[in-house]
Amino acid sequence: MKKFTGAFLALIIVISSLLAFPTSASAAVYQPDVELYSQAYMLINLDDSSYPVVAQKNQDKKMYPASLTKIVTAMVTLNNVKDLQQQVAVSQQAYDILLGTGAQVAGLKVGEKLTVEQLLYLTMVHSACDASEVLAEFVGGTRDSFVKMMNDYAASLGCTGTHFVNPDGLHDDDHYTTARDLSLITLDALKNSAFTRIAYTVEYDYGDMTYYNTNLMLRPGYLSYYYEYAKGIKTGSTSEAGYCVITTASKDGYNYLAIVLGAPVIDYNDDGYVEKCSFIDAATLFEWAFDSLKYSTVISKDEVIGEVGVENGKDADTLRLVAEKDITAIVPAGLDRSNIVVKVQDMPQSVSAPVKKGDKICTAQIIYADEVVAEAQLVAAQDVELSTLLAVLNAVKGFFGLTAVKIALAVIIAAAAAYIALFVYKAKKKAEKQNTRRADGEK
Repeated sequence: MKKFTGAFLALIIVISSLLAFPTSASAAVYQPDVELYSQAYMLINLDDSSYPVVAQKNQDKKMYPASLTKIVTAMVTLNNVKDLQQQVAVSQQAYDILLGTGAQVAGLKVGEKLTVEQLLYLTMVHSACDASEVLAEFVGGTRDSFVKMMNDYAASLGCTGTHFVNPDGLHDDDHYTTARDLSLITLDALKNSAFTRIAYTVEYDYGDMTYYNTNLMLRPGYLSYYYEYAKGIKTGSTSEAGYCVITTASKDGYNYLAIVLGAPVIDYNDDGYVEKCSFIDAATLFEWAFDSLKYSTVISKDEVIGEVGVENGKDADTLRLVAEKDITAIVPAGLDRSNIVVKVQDMPQSVSAPVKKGDKICTAQIIYADEVVAEAQLVAAQDVELSTLLAVLNAVKGFFGLTAVKIALAVIIAAAAAYIALFVYKAKKKAEKQNTRRADGEK
């Protein structure tokens, strides 16, 4: 029996969140004023289709993903298997490859048959490495072929700092990734409804066993880690990778994705009980965002941003520029709009009439605390009609202002002057000859 606690609701939240708020072209990255222990992390806003990062640390640092790798294993499987009810037998090779590794397993037996879907649940919920190995062999034909498919999939998403050598995340120095690459992978995975259904499952029954999601933030019994707003997605840990978690959280209409890598364990009370800081950091990031960041209108529709000159305008020599629509961005709660700076980009020296209200002219960056929080399209605030008389006069003026025309006119004037000078010279000579003849005649 499968228990899909919260899975459907979580799926709806992720899909609907893409339409929840106006989108912005860019957003500010803030520095959380809270204590965090992980080597690398990213916090991503899911309410904007551009998925802006609101907080990050060492996002491009080479890190070991441990069992976060299984997100890729699941996605390669889902992208290549149409029928999740296909039966797959556990092979001797898939069983043997994990012997002596200490890997977490579901205890699958050689010859045991499971559906692809069952294997995916065991892979994602229980983080079972034996299920991952069976999937890899089934989907790829061979383990090596499947690993190549994993690397190809990552590369297709634009991952540049990732390389996999196995389907389960067991440590290998050549098996690595970055927080940024994991964000690309996870954001793609969240678009797959089958993936979210599985990844958001809190507990899963197989055989006579109930397997609980390894994300302890989902488990009320773990008081140090439980976070009521968290959902899914995957955990991972090895001595080299530290403690890692990728999870989402939804509260008051806001939705975030947290990627936490390389978290330590800490004995807070010196009582010998250590806390896994991956879960603590993820919850801390979520709470910081929910408490500190809010969507606010930073520029209102039709708000005048600036003005530009108009050529050949009838009764208008300037044009007001306004925001095309309300620009909403995620900014610190209680933001004072007087601290917003608007920087116009690519402002033309002038525009030519006629201009229609709403014509796109240029863009502007909205800046807060030296960070670009959004971009706005600037449009014409009013119609400007064409003045035919000005157009003709300016055309004539412009024509005679051309360098080639100036040169031609100069040549013509010089030629005319030379012609006149020559004419005067010849007339003068002719007159002199006539005067000479008269003088000779008188003698």
